[in-house]
Formats: sequence, structure tokens, C-alpha cells
Amino acid sequence: MDHALPFIVVEDRQNTALRLCCESAAMAAEHLVVLSDTDAGPAYERFCQAYVHLSSNTPAFEKICFRRYFLLANHLAAHPECRAFVLIDSDVLLFRGVGAHIARLAGGADFCGSSILPAHGWDPCQISPHVSYWTAAGLRDFVACIARMYSTPAGLHQLRDIAERFAARSVRGGVSDMTLLCLWAQATGNTLPINRVLDGQVIDHNVNGGTNHLAREFRVRGGAKRLSFVEGLPCLQTPAGETVRVLALHFQGAAKMAMQPALQRRVYTVAALTWALQMARRAKNNAHRIASRARRMADTLGFAQAPAAKHPADGSTP
Repeated sequence: MDHALPFIVVEDRQNTALRLCCESAAMAAEHLVVLSDTDAGPAYERFCQAYVHLSSNTPAFEKICFRRYFLLANHLAAHPECRAFVLIDSDVLLFRGVGAHIARLAGGADFCGSSILPAHGWDPCQISPHVSYWTAAGLRDFVACIARMYSTPAGLHQLRDIAERFAARSVRGGVSDMTLLCLWAQATGNTLPINRVLDGQVIDHNVNGGTNHLAREFRVRGGAKRLSFVEGLPCLQTPAGETVRVLALHFQGAAKMAMQPALQRRVYTVAALTWALQMARRAKNNAHRIASRARRMADTLGFAQAPAAKHPADGSTP
């Protein structure tokens, strides 16, 4: 396989994160294509009509996340020479050697995404595309899967069941494009994680905290993975003290504000910023958990106190 894979980011906003993402790609000598179109065509419009919202995020946010796959399908139809590519989010920084590493990781797969190995009996059923390898055939098949899941009773039943698992645990999230990616990858045998360590190198799942593909896989400093630079290259460290070179860093959510310090090798600034953000995120999650439990309790009490419906045969006969 030719390891000179094009990288594609789907982003219509001209913001700091996108600028830094593009800057990092140039520094890493990787070809990055920015798709800024927002018109995803009739197939996406049909999806929006069938879409059922099962997430704690807004419907608009979730639909935009799904839209990128339809935009990618349109791009590939216009560029049949592109048979494989790497999709990245605009909050990802790339470093030298990332393209060749992903080509080795993917092998003959049609898709390779980022996931955390489930633990403690809780599987959120999610694979993240923030750094993901795709073949054109794989992308087309996934878009067809999205349409099928939202337009059939069996598909909707499966998605509602997953949403109910989140609600039962009072956990933010629910059904998103990451859910559909997980179900499709499992059905097609494309579950090999792109964020596993290979030859002493790794793709970051989320810079916030030490978990990567495995729980507590890397040491932390502040609220993020403990970054260091060895001969100008970013590295992480395992609890056993082994150094692993990181080839892509994902600054999810508010952690985007740490992208600039990371690119400038200001590792202690990254640690301080992400620690403060981690405290704010915990408070938000706790508030969501308390509110969810309160709503469930209110619903339960309301059901228990509601008067029984009167049967038509009840009451006095005139």
C-alpha cells in the first residue's frame, strides 16, 4: 500500500483549531484537504427526514456530525482516484511519520477508528472517527448503513436500546455517529483500533487523561497525558516508564485551547489548562447525573400518584 495517504478534515468554520491543525499537517509534511462545503446533497436530506434524536447533545450538533460522511461521499464521487484516506477532526495535531504509521496499522481494513477497550461492564458502543483510516468502498458502505439504521424498525430498535443504557446510568451521550460506526465496524469486521501502540508509536484517543485504547495506559500531568519532547518529537510515558512516541494528539472539547501550547512544546501550560478544564467537566457531568436522577424520580412518583384511569364499564348505570 502507498503510505502517502491524503488527510481530510471536514470543517466549514475558519477558527484557531483548524489553523493549528493545518499548521501541524504542514510541519508533518502530510497532505491535508479541507472540505468546507455544507451542502451534502439529497441523500443527506433524506437522512435528516428519517433521523430520530437519541442523544443528550442537540439535534443540530448530531446532524452536523453525520453530515461529514455524506460530504465525504460526494468528494470521493468527484475524485475517484482517491481510494483511501485519513479523516481527522480539526482539533487534531499531526506529527511527522503519522501517515506511514496509519498505513501500517490499517493493513487491509476498510476502516480503522479510535476506541477505548470497555471496562467495568460498561460498553458505550462507540468508535471515534477523529483520526480514522477509510477506503472509498468502506465509506460508501457506512453511509448506506446510516440510512438503513434510521429507516428500518430493527435499526431504530437497536439504537433506542443503546440510548436507554445511557439513560439508565445517568451518563451524558447516547446515540451519535460514533455509535453507528461501532455497530457497522462490528458487523463488517473493521474493529482493529487505530489508537493501539505499534512499534513504540501511538495515535491519541483524547489528550484529556491517561486512558487511550486501554484504561490508564499513559501517565498524566495536570488534566492531560504527560507530554514530553525527545529530539523534537512528542512522546508519552507508560506507568512502567516506557517512552512511546505520539503521532497525533486529539484536543477534544474545551481542550482545544491547549493546542497552541502543545504545538509550541509548552507542556506545563498544557497540563495546567487541561487540569482546570477537567474540574469544570466533572462539575458539568455531576450536574447532569443529578438532574437525570431527579427527573427519573419525579416521573416515578408522578406515575405512582396518578389516579387509575376509569374503565368505561365502571360507575353507576342510569
